[in-house]
Amino acid sequence: MAQPTVLSFGKGLVYFGDGESPEVFAKICGFNSIELQIEKDTNDVTIPDCDDSDAPAWRSTDVLNIAWNATFEGIMAKEAEPLLWAAINRAEATNIRIRLIGFATGSGTPDLQFSGAAHIAGSISGERGSKWQISVTATGDGALTRAAVAALS
Repeated sequence: MAQPTVLSFGKGLVYFGDGESPEVFAKICGFNSIELQIEKDTNDVTIPDCDDSDAPAWRSTDVLNIAWNATFEGIMAKEAEPLLWAAINRAEATNIRIRLIGFATGSGTPDLQFSGAAHIAGSISGERGSKWQISVTATGDGALTRAAVAALS
């Protein structure tokens, strides 16, 4: 059996844009889990058999819209707090990038990157005997793009 090519968690990076022009993206550190979810809202229609109205009808599904969101959870890193606070308090969507190092197929573009604008929300929590934790939710505002990109220098 051939082994699949997989990535370790450390090969996934998260970047937030600062909203300025030109926009500068900064890596957010401290996350221990990253999840990207793509959803579809659908509408089902039953299509009857015109030759045999007693036969079971097939269901057809149409896509109404596509949406995406991402969640990031981990340690509250002091270095990331100003970037997260700015994104949470911004009325406009924040541009984010989720990059998977070495997961694309091109030799000049070895990394796979998902990019989109999202509204950022977050919460922090702490308990005695532990480190402060953060949970960040990014709710997509428009399309999410997927592209093979050049390696980081």
